[in-house]
Amino acid sequence: MLTAMPVPQELIDQVTSMDGRGYKAYKNLQGRSFPFGLFQLTFEHVQGDPFAAPSRLSIKIALPSAGFSSFHYNTPLRKLALEDHLLRAVKHRVQQCQGRVKGSGRSGEVAVQSPGQKVIRRSGMQIIKDNLILTLFAGLPGDGRRVLAKECVKLLSNILPPVWEESLLAKSLDMNQVQKALETLEDYSALSEMLNQNQWASYIANGSLLPRASGISDLPLKDGGVVFSAPEELSTEIHLPHRGKISGMAIPLGITLVVGGGFHGKSTLLKAIQDAVYPHVTGDGRECIATQTTAVKIRAEDGRSVQPINVSGFMDNLPLVPSTENFSTVSASGSTSQAVNILEAVEAGSSLLLMDEDTCATNFMIRDARMQALITSNQEPITPLVDRIEELNKSFAVSTLLVMGGSGDYFDSADQVIAMDSFQPRLVTARAKQIVRENPGSRKTEAPSPLPKVQMRTRNLSELDFSRGKKPCVIQIQKTISLILGRTEIDVRYIEHLVEPGQLELCGWILKQLKDMQETDANVSNSDAIKIILKTIETGELESITPFNNGLLTLPRFQDVMAILNRLR
Repeated sequence: MLTAMPVPQELIDQVTSMDGRGYKAYKNLQGRSFPFGLFQLTFEHVQGDPFAAPSRLSIKIALPSAGFSSFHYNTPLRKLALEDHLLRAVKHRVQQCQGRVKGSGRSGEVAVQSPGQKVIRRSGMQIIKDNLILTLFAGLPGDGRRVLAKECVKLLSNILPPVWEESLLAKSLDMNQVQKALETLEDYSALSEMLNQNQWASYIANGSLLPRASGISDLPLKDGGVVFSAPEELSTEIHLPHRGKISGMAIPLGITLVVGGGFHGKSTLLKAIQDAVYPHVTGDGRECIATQTTAVKIRAEDGRSVQPINVSGFMDNLPLVPSTENFSTVSASGSTSQAVNILEAVEAGSSLLLMDEDTCATNFMIRDARMQALITSNQEPITPLVDRIEELNKSFAVSTLLVMGGSGDYFDSADQVIAMDSFQPRLVTARAKQIVRENPGSRKTEAPSPLPKVQMRTRNLSELDFSRGKKPCVIQIQKTISLILGRTEIDVRYIEHLVEPGQLELCGWILKQLKDMQETDANVSNSDAIKIILKTIETGELESITPFNNGLLTLPRFQDVMAILNRLR
């Protein structure tokens, strides 16, 4: 336990002078900074009453003063790893602070941005130049709507200082764990680069732990989880900068089927591959799994809105629809939404599509021979994916990894077939191709013409109103379910690569910036403009396009910003 640093007497005197006054007296602290030894505490925003969201504080310290050398943050990767590790240390310490202050409402509540299992840039902990800046939330104590000065002094002297003193100073940390965090991220980055060098869709290291604690938890399954072991035919040995030599399963680009019986781990493997577009924290079990960073999970999405797009390659000759070359709808069916999701992923530059038959539209995936005989092609407007999957790969350089347990018609197109058996993979491509030769099947290909080139669209946001009432700009989120812009709500629950609420909130600000850019340059495309905005964010601070740092932002991917834009009604 570190010796507590002295609380500024000026701060104690000011809080004490407020005792018993109306709660808004706390507003006198807003914008003021106070020295806490090596640290500087700033009251960035003070809540209006004890029942409101806790006050936002920033804690600043020079990294050399905190005991860190430039080695720990002299590259973007090390900077990210250190930010992530320290935020987790603060989060762990904050959990010990609850319930130690008296008062009404949220008095004494202490919080910080909550990091998930992914290592992603977050605004709750940032290294800016040589300074470390933590955003912390604290409920200033009140009795009803009166200041509780004694409890506030307790909060500011006994409870909050140990949070940053025991989490942000090198002498209070296990520096071996800090070093491990840096090495884990550098190894992931090296593995990710190998994917492109070797034309791999994904790589899963032997010994990885894929199962999660539950269907609603991203934490590893500690007891009973089967560790991953690559089949000999797909086993590839690589060398990482810190781990050194490791072996695992390299999945080549192309068309990959993952097959197997129910409950044998097909979807678990796909989920691990899906999540590996992001690096994972040390101890997660998925640290040495990497996937093409532009990968997109594709699924049916009943009811989603569709902006004008050429879907004629998948759907044509619809009843009462003159043409599907400029198709739109306010409520798409499962098959239509899945076709659109594929086209939009290609438009957003995805090189890898991930699909699980459990969340796909059956009539979009396949029409077997018997159904073709009953409903002839001139009666069926849908060209199923099975007849386009090779074309997507060869003509558009888009690979597909598909979990499929119900149709062998995809065997013809598959470059590799992996069978999951008790959560372990086996390569069964040769057997699948033998089955194709022995049972050629009688279904007919239903692709009457080549798949049209995917066009880059531009959505005009001039009519999107971010205001609500007297507020000129309202951006709100509901977990990772919906984004609210003014009075407009966007349903994003099926954009599965959005893993933290902070990503969704920052996407809202990106759309606001996109609208502002369109007002000065009407010809800029959505894609180009969003890339410019993301570049600004990535080379600066996450809050560079927001009015202030609320301490809750997380960096999204380009593909996910585009996906949200496309779902705007």
